[in-house]
Order: sequence, then structure tokens, then C-alpha cells
Amino acid sequence: MFRHVQERISRNGSMEQLYTDFSGPELVVGRGGRSSIILSSREVSLEHASFKVENGVLSVADLDSLNGVRVNGARVSRVVLSSGDRIQVGDVEFRVESADGVVSLVQRLGGESGASRGKSEVQVAEAIRGLRIDTYLPSMRALSYTALVIIVGLFFVRPMITKHSLSWSSGPISNSHKLFAANCTQCHALPFTHVRDAECQSCHSMSEHTKDMVQLASQHPDMTFRCGQCHMEHNGDGALISRDARFCVECHSSIGTFKSDSKVQNVASFDEHPQFRIPISDSSGQLGRVSIDDHARAKDATPIKLNHAVHLKRGLRGKNGPVTLDCNSCHELDSDFRVLKPIRYEQHCADCHTLGFDERLPNAQVPHGDAEGVYAALFTEYTKLFLLKTGPLTVQLPKERRMPKGTGGAQVASPAVDTSAVVASAREAERQLFTKTACFECHNVTQKPVSEQSDSNAHYRVIPPHIPNVWYSSARFSHGAHEPFSCESCHEGTRKSTKTSDLLLPEISNCRGCHVQHDKPGFVTSDCVLCHSYHASESVPRGDKKNIADYLSRLTR
Repeated sequence: MFRHVQERISRNGSMEQLYTDFSGPELVVGRGGRSSIILSSREVSLEHASFKVENGVLSVADLDSLNGVRVNGARVSRVVLSSGDRIQVGDVEFRVESADGVVSLVQRLGGESGASRGKSEVQVAEAIRGLRIDTYLPSMRALSYTALVIIVGLFFVRPMITKHSLSWSSGPISNSHKLFAANCTQCHALPFTHVRDAECQSCHSMSEHTKDMVQLASQHPDMTFRCGQCHMEHNGDGALISRDARFCVECHSSIGTFKSDSKVQNVASFDEHPQFRIPISDSSGQLGRVSIDDHARAKDATPIKLNHAVHLKRGLRGKNGPVTLDCNSCHELDSDFRVLKPIRYEQHCADCHTLGFDERLPNAQVPHGDAEGVYAALFTEYTKLFLLKTGPLTVQLPKERRMPKGTGGAQVASPAVDTSAVVASAREAERQLFTKTACFECHNVTQKPVSEQSDSNAHYRVIPPHIPNVWYSSARFSHGAHEPFSCESCHEGTRKSTKTSDLLLPEISNCRGCHVQHDKPGFVTSDCVLCHSYHASESVPRGDKKNIADYLSRLTR
């Protein structure tokens, strides 16, 4: 067993000893944490020397230390020790004592008299103080005052003098507002207060979240309705429009508590979002919203005749031969890559659905979209046909006689033409178009009352179809974002649909196959802002518009 003995002479001259025992046949001395006896001297290596007892023989070995091991003044690499030997490890000295199977390594700490020790301590303190850098520096108080003056100068005085106030900015400005990034008062009109809505609305004209918003705000003064709640600046582009759903569900999770007569359903998250609803007019013309899974009422009431099953058959008769249509043949993405272009007869229908009316006039067609102009066009075409059928008119010219000055020549008599055949043909073609063929095939047609009919006007009306371009008017949906997927993945049953009233809109269960409210591997995180907007942009009033040159001249850039 090894024992480390530390001896110290106290101030009253007595000897003090501190014992530390170590079991085992080996003892390592060094400065590192793996040593048994840890010395603080920098002249001692991490693992400096090893003391070992083998077969009752004590030895010391140098562990490749930097300053070596000395026994009785001689440097050794390994040597057998005897009681009384003095071993120097770096600048620390041990004395070996062995008795009753215990090997003691005695280390003397200090040893001066009280007076000399006090003098030595004073000298050491003076030497250390001379090495400290703060001896030659100003006091901490002076440094603090100096730093305070510098900070005040940099962050308060300099911006007010130079007009460069970016040092006051709490973060990067969004790209939308970088034009006036150095003009803080553009938004911060009042010091040490939130940006007011008036400053936002000096550039932005937005619709109210709801027509009752002003009334709601007055009824709930505890709730703040401020632009800066959702539109947080000085956070770069990422936070200019908040995507935190808590701003929405704070009201919409229990909308009835804020507006008792609200027809909006409660929505706490996308996972609990109710079924989609569409606007539907009832028999009295009142507009209401109907859930699309209410198949009895959720119908497409557009006054037009469309059979998807027929249009998606192969080999349909086309202008230049058989054609096979797909969804994109009629439903094309608009230039914004979000919504679909409106259906146009000239672009999407005319190749297959011509507006011809008589085999004798193969190149003649009535105009589309102008029911009042159909009869006039028919009358014109049949008049030309009548003239061509009877041949060129033979006009007998009378003897030439001198005309009064300024009349410019001889007068020619024109034969009278009986238009009854033209009128009869035009009216019959009109009846066929509006009750059996071209117009009737696609549109809902009504005949005018006799009181509204005349010899020169059209006798039929076409109910304007007004095909909806957007069904979910309260949502923002991008067809372009879903372009990699087939249309029928969401619009199921299209190839079997034979009625215009078939809605063919995807239900919310389709969306939940890809979208979830919270982060989930393999799904798209979908917050409220992904599909909804708090309000819509509106045109800035003409009187509030600014002149670019004048505006830029007032900016600090």
C-alpha cells in the first residue's frame, strides 16, 4: 500500500501532516487527471513517474517525462529505492519511508519562519501584480463610462446626425420594403410605439376580413386587430406574412362566441376542418353555402348541356378528322399557373361544334354569343343565296338623258325583289338552330313572348351559361402546384359523368391524403395561410397614388 504524506509547518511552528492512502502495487505521479497523486506544478508532466512494488522491492520509473526523475540528485529512468531516498519529480521532492508494508512518499510543503514566509508572500504578490495587465489599464469604472459614451455616440447621436439609422434596426428588412429601409419614420411615425395601421394603409389598400369587422372590433376591445400582429417586419422575408395558425383559430375555433349569427363553421385545425362548401342559389334566388357531400343539393346549376363521358370518348368527329380529347383540351392553366382559363367557344368548341345551318351554304355560320344577331345573319345569307340562285339581274337601261347639274350620271331602275322566301328560310333555320341543332345542343333556350317578337328581331333567347371558373371562392388553390398529378386523381368519376349537374369536385378527404396540419414525415404541412387569405388586396385610391420621382427624391438611400 502507498501513502502520500504532505507536511506543513504551521504559523505556530508545529508540524501538520495530511495522509492519503492508495491501494494497489503501483502509484502514478503527474499533473493529469489519470494520475494517483496530482501535482499542480507546470514542470511536472501529465503522467511523470510510476512507483511500483514487486516481490517486496520498491522502484521508481520515468514515464517519458519532459523534466525527468532524479533520485538523490541523479537522473534515472528506472531504479530500486530504499528508505530515506529523495526523489525529485519535476520541481517537487518526495522522501521515501517504508515501514510495516506501507510505502510513504513524504512531500514537504513550505517551511519558512512566519516572518520570512510573510515577506515571501508579499514579494510574490508584488511580482504577480506586476504581471497583471489591469495594473497598467484604467479602472473598471473608467472603462464602463468610456464604453457608455461610445455606445451612446454610435447608436443614438450618429444616426441622428448622419441620418443613417440602420443601427437602430432590430433585424433585416423584407425585400418588399427595402426601397425605404433607411427611412424609419415611413412606418414608425411615433417613437417607442407599435407601427400604426394608418402607416400601413398609406401604401396598402386591403379589404376587411369581414364586412362586420368594424362592429366586431368595437364589441371586443380586449382583442387587438392590428396589421403588425400578422405582418411582422425586421425578420427578413420569412415573417412578413405570419403563418401561425393560432392567429386564425383564436377566433375561428369557436366563431359563435364572437359573432352569434355567423354562418361560418368552427375550424380548429386542418385535421378538424369541416367538409368543403360551395355557394348555391335556391329556388328563390337566395345564395347559400352547401357542403359538397350533400349530394342532393350540391349540384352544378350552370345552364349549359355538357356530357363529360361523351367528350372523353376516343375518335370523336373533328374538323380535320377523328380526335380524342383529354382534360387539358378544354381546361387550360392560365398564365399565373394557378387558375384555369375560361372555356371559349372559338378556342375549345368550334372545331367540333360548328354553327352551320344549310348544306347549300357550307361555309356560312351564324355568330356565337349573339342570339339577337343570329336572325340578321341568316337573313343576309339567304338573301345572297336567293340572288345567286336566280342569276344576275338583267336591268334594262332607259335612254340616256341629261341630268341636272351635280347628279353625276344616268339613273338606273332596280327591279323589285320578293323577300317572302328569304324570310321564310331564315325563320325556319332560326327555329332549327334554337330548338333542334347547334344552339339547342349546348344551351338552354327560351322563345320570346309574341309581344316581344317582330319581323326584324330574333325570336329566341339563350340563357347565359356563366360557367364558374373558381368554385371555392373563399380559398386559394393552385392547379399548377398539383400539375404532376392527373386531373382524375382528384376529380373522380369524370369519365362516367353524363350530366352537367354532376359536381365532380374533390372532397376534403382527397386533400388529407397529402396535407396535414402539423409536421409529419411524408406529408405537406398545411396551415391556414396555405389555402386562405385574411383579406384581399384592393386598388389604391387614385388620389392616394404617389409620383415616383417625388417619392424617390424624399428617400434616404
